[in-house]
Amino acid sequence: MTVRQRQVFYLSGFDPRGAGHYHRLYKTQAAGQKAVNGLDIKVSRRQRLGADAHQWWLEAGHTRSRYTFLSWDDIIRAHWAKSWWAILGDLFYCLWAYFANGLIFTFARASYKQMLAGLYPFLYITATLVLAWLAGSGLCRLVQTLPVPPSLATGLGLTAGTLAGLLILAAAKRLGNRSAVFWLLRIYAFSAKWGKGRLPELEPRMAAFGERIRAALADERNDEVLVVAHSVGTMLVLPIIARVLAQTDRRLLANRRLVLITLGQCIPLISFQPGARDYRRDLQQLGQDPDLLWLDYTAPTDGACFPLLDPLSASGLEAAPDCGPYILSPRFFTLYHADRYRKLRRAWYTMHFLYLMATDKPGPYDYFAFTAGSSPMASRLETPS
Repeated sequence: MTVRQRQVFYLSGFDPRGAGHYHRLYKTQAAGQKAVNGLDIKVSRRQRLGADAHQWWLEAGHTRSRYTFLSWDDIIRAHWAKSWWAILGDLFYCLWAYFANGLIFTFARASYKQMLAGLYPFLYITATLVLAWLAGSGLCRLVQTLPVPPSLATGLGLTAGTLAGLLILAAAKRLGNRSAVFWLLRIYAFSAKWGKGRLPELEPRMAAFGERIRAALADERNDEVLVVAHSVGTMLVLPIIARVLAQTDRRLLANRRLVLITLGQCIPLISFQPGARDYRRDLQQLGQDPDLLWLDYTAPTDGACFPLLDPLSASGLEAAPDCGPYILSPRFFTLYHADRYRKLRRAWYTMHFLYLMATDKPGPYDYFAFTAGSSPMASRLETPS
């Protein structure tokens, strides 16, 4: 079978950058991938469909793909802690949500990398506050030894100490943003709030996304409906797809026409939460549906995901025979030249986005062939991993 028309839906992770950023990323990376896969993908201009979506067209030979970016960056920005007070608020919320009840140990058993990633913001912020206190108090005492009147020495000492502490906090905040340590903290806080039912604004947005996917399935011109979710987007996409499957005529799902691809998934951040019973029910539904083709790609070198972890079995659930996710690795080390790959491995934030980027060499994992090529995903899958 050759795909003449495809509908792609893309759901981003916890990233305040919106459709404009991802349109530029796709266009530049697709051009870079042309030398590898020979696909000359013409990417159209971006069009706004409404508050919840943007789209652009991809043309490669005789295949046309409508690429719809499902927007929730406005919700992300509303939960994007910026000030130190907001950051500390997220920190204390995470301490209560993950550490006080021992949930951190559940994550540790599933993936030690995620446990280390969870400790990273806590250790960084604690070290920053201790350093700011030591530097501020030390400089205060030093200035107070100056040969000036005691009242003046006290005032100068307090001023110098306060300024020193504030400078360290400002520098640490800038470094924390650049190293994505606060990005991790924001994700953990967001996930904990969602798991406890404290994000009511997600529900109507997810319902709108589901309606768009159902409409694409109802359009018989679409040979394939491909839903791609990355990072935190993999957490959102599962209940959306569960509802789509429950509400769609089964004839429209024949031949695994609906394909779900999860990239760099962090699903256990929700599915492990004690109160996320509805979420686990949706996850179980996906693991029982034979009409859904679900490919889950994670890389062991991606420190911001749960690599090669089956989200169903890890959550105490079981998939029916021939159902559930295929647990796959993109095998990035085979797709890049050795020198470049060594550099990429040191850039852990970039590693988490590598799923969406051009490669140096051809291989089974090719995001641009998946989303714009003429072969359906079902034909690309040879054997379960």
